Amino acid sequence: MKNTFFALSSTLLLLPMMVSAAGDYGIGQNQGAGGSSADIAGIIQKIITFLLGFVGGLSVLMIIVAGIMYITSGGDEGRVDTAKKWLTYSIVGLVVALLGWVIVKTVISGLG
Repeated sequence: MKNTFFALSSTLLLLPMMVSAAGDYGIGQNQGAGGSSADIAGIIQKIITFLLGFVGGLSVLMIIVAGIMYITSGGDEGRVDTAKKWLTYSIVGLVVALLGWVIVKTVISGLG
């Protein structure tokens, strides 16, 4: 029951961010037959940027959740270890997302 609540609340919290990001990057907008964003490189860049933003946002959310788990552990070693693992994996995810963003921006600026 707790996992279902967590999954549902996470989805509801992240949905507005995903919809907003999709609109910002032009995903799902009709460009017409002669639209300049119809080229493959532009579409790939928008998709990668959207996914990196999603992963970064999810990592930050998981860092917050891990911090709350750590604070509310009450000295229980099992919960403390779980919170530390979540924090470690979240930080690794955030670093990977940031490095991915830097690589994509570097490659795109080199192509342009």
